[in-house]
Amino acid sequence: MSPVVRSPRQSAPRRAQWHRREDGVGRLMLLPALLPYLAFALLPIGWLFWFSFQRWNGFSAPRFTGLANYERMIGDEQWWLAVLNTVKFGFGRLVIEIPLALVLAYVFFRGVRGGTVYRTILFLPHVLSPAIVGIIFVFLLRETGGPVNQLLTGSGLLEAPIRFLGEAGAALGSLIGVGVWAHLGINLLLFFAGMMTIPNALLESAALEGAGHWATLRHIVLPMLAPVTRVVILISIIGTLRSFDLVKTLTDGGPAGSTEVMFTYLYRFFFEPESVPQIGYAAALGVTASVIVGIISVAYLRINRSGRTAA
Repeated sequence: MSPVVRSPRQSAPRRAQWHRREDGVGRLMLLPALLPYLAFALLPIGWLFWFSFQRWNGFSAPRFTGLANYERMIGDEQWWLAVLNTVKFGFGRLVIEIPLALVLAYVFFRGVRGGTVYRTILFLPHVLSPAIVGIIFVFLLRETGGPVNQLLTGSGLLEAPIRFLGEAGAALGSLIGVGVWAHLGINLLLFFAGMMTIPNALLESAALEGAGHWATLRHIVLPMLAPVTRVVILISIIGTLRSFDLVKTLTDGGPAGSTEVMFTYLYRFFFEPESVPQIGYAAALGVTASVIVGIISVAYLRINRSGRTAA
């Protein structure tokens, strides 16, 4: 007997049925991973959004108030000061941290004796919790008895100690400096890893043409590193805008709210022990803070994409 040969028209429905069965199995295999995401991400977001329209102190029954919490937020000057401080903190960190990490990564990439040791030392602060970093620098930067002020005054460089955490400008500058110190290492390693993927042939050709370090960095390394740079900047933007634990432990928003950022401000309405919780208002602030972070991140991506299209 001759074998039965199926026509393409007969086999097509079988292939479609097999693909549907395969897709169903794939979805079932994804379900265990999606359940925790649903329970610990999507449901809390929905809870936050729902309670932003409520008046609730966590004890009595919630009461629907419509847009009252958002109207209150629009007139809350302290909230908008916290938003401004968040932008200042993020901008101050980015303009120092990203170029410094890039330059140091290039120095290590070109070769430095003991480079592995130095990279490890610079990365170690990233291993620490930001809250622990804040506690450490509260001790180091104290006006009275702080090791930094003792060193500066004891060596004769200063006559009086600096109020690193006691004055508005100095406190914000100290916060930016500590943030750079804590996160410089991870950005350095990301840049360094990106540079390691650059073909040696390009670098050798540049050296044969007489290009110096600056010309090589500008015309070869930076263009080849553009995808990594975009990712590093985006991660840094989101990280700085979502800052909480470093600010909470280092300055707690002081002095007089000069270092208050969005998430430390809304924390006070959620969990401040000295007052009755205002969970509805805190939820409205949380929703708005998330929208602000999203808008700035999307704006950066759009600007970056339009720049690449124009180029």
